[in-house]
Amino acid sequence: MKYPRILSGILVSTVSLAIIFLTPVWAHLIFLFAIFFVGEFEFNSMAQRGGYRYELLITAVCGLAYLVCAILESPAYAGKSIVASWNNGISMCEIILALTPALLFISCIFKRKTQAAMESFALSLAGFWFAAVLSGFMMRIAFIWGLNQSGHVDISGKLALFLLILFVKISDIGAYVIGKNFGKRKLIPEISPKKTVEGLLGGYLFSISAGLLCWIIAIFSDGKIGAMRYGIIDALALPIVLVTAGVLGDLSASLIKRSVAVKDASKIFPGMGGMLDVLDSLLFAAPVMFVYTLIFLK
Repeated sequence: MKYPRILSGILVSTVSLAIIFLTPVWAHLIFLFAIFFVGEFEFNSMAQRGGYRYELLITAVCGLAYLVCAILESPAYAGKSIVASWNNGISMCEIILALTPALLFISCIFKRKTQAAMESFALSLAGFWFAAVLSGFMMRIAFIWGLNQSGHVDISGKLALFLLILFVKISDIGAYVIGKNFGKRKLIPEISPKKTVEGLLGGYLFSISAGLLCWIIAIFSDGKIGAMRYGIIDALALPIVLVTAGVLGDLSASLIKRSVAVKDASKIFPGMGGMLDVLDSLLFAAPVMFVYTLIFLK
């Protein structure tokens, strides 16, 4: 079981980094929409396996609209799109965020089924939030510095996204290695039986070590990574906040899966599960990275 998991992890990481650094904007957007649609169908599948109804049409349409508006409102397309120019300071993303829960409630009302209505509403809203809102922040990170003169995503945005993936995923490795060899105290066994306190600390240790290594590299580039200001405080603080958010994302996804009595969101990646199983920690950490970058790194 370990070899398929390792091979899947290497393949997913390699493809993701290749898309981030070697492909044009349109490939980034296709990758984002692929994550969204796979996530939507995984939530729909989990809900059905748990005996609940999932509002796939509403969440798919609203989620797609949210991602399109998030792209057009980003610095990469500021002043170049209809959405960015006519909204007069009103974010279309905020409107969609407000409308989606209302539409889900209206759907529940007209279907006149009170049994498990709130469970279905909650699962549908969670699917929209994970697949569209949180994944959209990964795109927002890449587009923070907009596009360069060649029309490609600025390298600083790509590097910010790389730091997010590096710190979160290397913490997963640290948690696995330390937890497997030294883990004794369970973290929250009711939700994730295999997670241990020692594994959590190992994740922090690995991620902070990576943060310090990036700081050493930044010293030779005037204290910057691309256009990002990156000092010793960032080398310590950024891994800590990202790992914390990532662990909460992992536990949140585990809570959803346990509530519908499934082990994995799907079987797309051998030994790893589905898109949600691979990206749960990254999705929770993405908005944290976005805000941290805006406040401290840009």
